[in-house]
Parts: sequence; C-alpha cells; structure tokens
Amino acid sequence: MSRYRLRHVTHLTLAGVCLAALAACGGSDGSDGPDSPVAVPFADGWSVVGALGQVPEAAAGERVLVQTADLDAATKAAGLRRPAGGSREDLADWLLPLSGAAPADGEPAPLFVPIAESFNTAAASPDDFAGVVGWSINDVTAYVEQSAPPLSFVVVSGSGGRLSADLTEVEDGIVTDIDGEDFAATLGNVNPVSRIGRPSRLAERDDLIAMGSSTPVVRAWLRGGPTLADDASLAGVARALDDEGVVAAVVAGIEPTVEPTADSGDASGTELVPADPYDAVAIGWSVDDGEAEIHVAYHFGSAEAAERGAGVLERAWRDGTSPLTRSPYSDRVTVDEVDADDGVVTVSLRLGPEGRPSFPVQALQQQEPLFRSR
Repeated sequence: MSRYRLRHVTHLTLAGVCLAALAACGGSDGSDGPDSPVAVPFADGWSVVGALGQVPEAAAGERVLVQTADLDAATKAAGLRRPAGGSREDLADWLLPLSGAAPADGEPAPLFVPIAESFNTAAASPDDFAGVVGWSINDVTAYVEQSAPPLSFVVVSGSGGRLSADLTEVEDGIVTDIDGEDFAATLGNVNPVSRIGRPSRLAERDDLIAMGSSTPVVRAWLRGGPTLADDASLAGVARALDDEGVVAAVVAGIEPTVEPTADSGDASGTELVPADPYDAVAIGWSVDDGEAEIHVAYHFGSAEAAERGAGVLERAWRDGTSPLTRSPYSDRVTVDEVDADDGVVTVSLRLGPEGRPSFPVQALQQQEPLFRSR
C-alpha cells in the first residue's frame, strides 16, 4: 500500500481558472537506470510519471494531490491559442475553457486542465506575476504541482533562465520574493505571487524552475533524491495514464473511507465500492477527433484484486447513481472501456448528455462512491 493518502480534497479548487498541476520527465538525481520510471530526460517530453519524478518525497507529507499538464499539448488539443498579452483579460479566452468554464462567446474545451494554484491566475495578471519572479504562466510549457496546504510546490518548464535578478538569496541556489521565514504570512507583504504575503522559494535546474513554500522541499528538488515516482502505487496509475496518451492529469493517494464490512446497497452507495481496497487514483484527459476522452486509473494491492474490482467499477460508472445529487453518473459520462492490468484498473470514459470534462475531479472532490475505498 502507498505511504501517502488523500484524507480530504476540499482544497481542490474548481472555480474560475484555479486548480492545480506539473510537467516534467527526468531522473531525480541523474543516476536512474534504464528501467527507472523517471529515466526519460525532461527535455524529451512530458509524461505523468515524469511529472511525479519532479516532486520530492519531502513535498508529500501525509497527503498527495498532484496536478500536472503538458500545457502546450493541451492548448493545441483544445484548439486554443496562448494570449499575446499579459493581462488577466488576455488570459481568460485561453484558461477559462481549459478549466471547465465557458467564456462569454464560446464553449468549454473538450478536455479539462487542472491549472496550478501557484500561478495565482485568479488574483494577478501574468505581467504582474512576472514582475515579481521573472516568469508567469504565459511562459510555461508544462508543469506539476503538489498542494497540501500550507505546503505548495510547483515545477515548470519553459521558463528557464527567467528568474528575476531582484529576488533575494536564501541559500546557495535558492532565492525568494519575500524576506521571511517559511510559511510566515504577512499582509504587508502581499504581492502578485502570494495573496497572503507568504514567501515563495525558487530554484533553477536543467532549464526547469521550482517554486514552493518550503525551503527544505525546494532544496530537496535542487539536490535530487527520492520522488513521488518512487512510490509504486502512484507510479502505477500514472503509467496507466501515460499509456492512454493523456495531456493533463490529477494523481491522488486514497485513504479508506468505507468500512470493510459495510453492507452493500446502503444509502452511502457502498455497493459501488470494490470489496478490495485501492490506494491511489489518477484522472487523465485527452482529445480524440475533437471529442473528450477521460481515463481514470485505480491501483489495487494485487492483479487478482484489480480483476475483481474492475467489474464493480464498471458497474459504478455505468449504472451508479450519485448519493449526493440522486442523478445517474451516466448523465455525465459513458463507459467506453474497462481494463485491468498488473494491479491497475483503467476506466475509459466519454462525455454523457450532461457531461463536462471536469466531472471526475468534482466527484473526487466530493468523495463520491466512485472514489471511495474500503
């Protein structure tokens, strides 16, 4: 079982253009062998496993909620363009459709991209953000974010060499926008990077930039070492999404919330929960001929448990009804295929008649039976 659990997901933001994520491939310290899940250099292309390989184990704590995307690929798949300007208005036509909202004169994108909260797009323009640290979301090609408040940590590609010369040195290789202790919020220090005046620590390596609220975590990234890609459960569901060719993903650890002996058919929807526990899930998005494709991967303790769980999960997504809204899940999504391989069940979905690509993330946030484990 994974050491990391997602106890609550209430901090997962779906409003406007705020949610979270990373991009990256690459070994944690350059010493990975050919069979390592993070052996592919970051420069060779984004992957979900590679994104996990950019998040130090120290960033996890007791909770994992990773949000990541190949922002260039997602923008292209959605038929959108990056803005030429750096105002918040310029940003709206690009990010609103990707985050699940419909702009005033358009439709939501056919995929969902969990925009990293670290970019502070809800409160600051890219120009103002870049005025503090030297770069903004407008420069980012891919990213990964692990958010477990009060800790936040993001790695971005596409912004290498852009760190502002006005940042203050904290220690060798690490700089900050605000001179102060880790996590110390001061309203007098509010700036376009932090709405609460909390210092952000930044470092640069291999044309990537890391930014976070904890100096030790940024230091761990800079020096290399164990990462979330070393966790078999998280890497298993990430690899399943990579096999599906997704361009954006959310990866989470799962803690049991249903009693193993709970009777099926009760009001909480436990009949939709596999009898065997799973400890990690990942949701990924892609586009096929202009149509949304969503893949949800579950990591079980064994191949046999995954085989048993596959049928239950298929029934849950195909025939289940939300105990919260009393509406069938099939209104939102339809099941395309269910596959069990090496302990991981992957449920592939299309949008239903009332569906939006963000629905699975909302279901995770609300702890629907679709994401509850025994």
